Amino acid sequence: MIAAAMLVALASPAAGATVHTVTVSGQVAAPAAYTGAQLASLPQVTEGGVTGVDLEALVERSAPKVPAGHNTQLRVVLTVTASHHRAVRFALGELAPDFGNHPAVLTDHRQLVVPGDRGRSRDLDDVTSVQVAVSDAAAVSTAPGSVRVTGPHRTVTVSAALLARLPRRTVTVAFQSGTGSQTHTESGPELSLVLLAAGVLPTADTAVVAVGSDGYGAAVTIAEERVGGRPLLLSTVEDGTPLAQPRLVTDGDVKGGRYVSGVVLLQA
Repeated sequence: MIAAAMLVALASPAAGATVHTVTVSGQVAAPAAYTGAQLASLPQVTEGGVTGVDLEALVERSAPKVPAGHNTQLRVVLTVTASHHRAVRFALGELAPDFGNHPAVLTDHRQLVVPGDRGRSRDLDDVTSVQVAVSDAAAVSTAPGSVRVTGPHRTVTVSAALLARLPRRTVTVAFQSGTGSQTHTESGPELSLVLLAAGVLPTADTAVVAVGSDGYGAAVTIAEERVGGRPLLLSTVEDGTPLAQPRLVTDGDVKGGRYVSGVVLLQA
């Protein structure tokens, strides 16, 4: 009996020992907290040699509170925080296999890894929380070809003339849409340059929600370009034809849900 009791004591956590968890909270219907063992019990994926829980799937388990409408899950932004308050941000659409298809993996040791990134600046150790936010940004009225940019401290309208003067980048993109496969040549300023023109200093963790004149919206983060190596443009010319309103271009996405047409608002 004494030997059995000793085995139980050795196998059990020490009294008062801290149990570390990862919480998923914010604008979700089902907040949750997971220990390492609970993370290990969830469906696992292996990406780039790293095995763990798919971050997008983990967030979907908590059911983000998105509004009614088409592809409104693309308005979701995640802030993943680790010990010492280090944090990184993701657009849920970047991670989703049906859209950005650029996954992040959370291991049972609470380590976040983004295997497809060019560097490790978005990798985190000792993850403590995933905070979910859903943008409610709506369409606004603007002059033809111009875009309103709302930042933390100011709102500025970037005119069509100013957009035309910014340095341009041209990319050829291919993606799936509701009407089939599409390939386009898009030309316009990088999204980060548009933010700078509006007086918003973009960092890798800057999340931007683009909203079209029809109210359709989708989120991106500047890290997708800087770390993920996937260009983000505000296209003003498509296939050689000037656009009446700019189009958000998310080069590398497998589906076109984040290619927001008729952009009138950028919420940063």
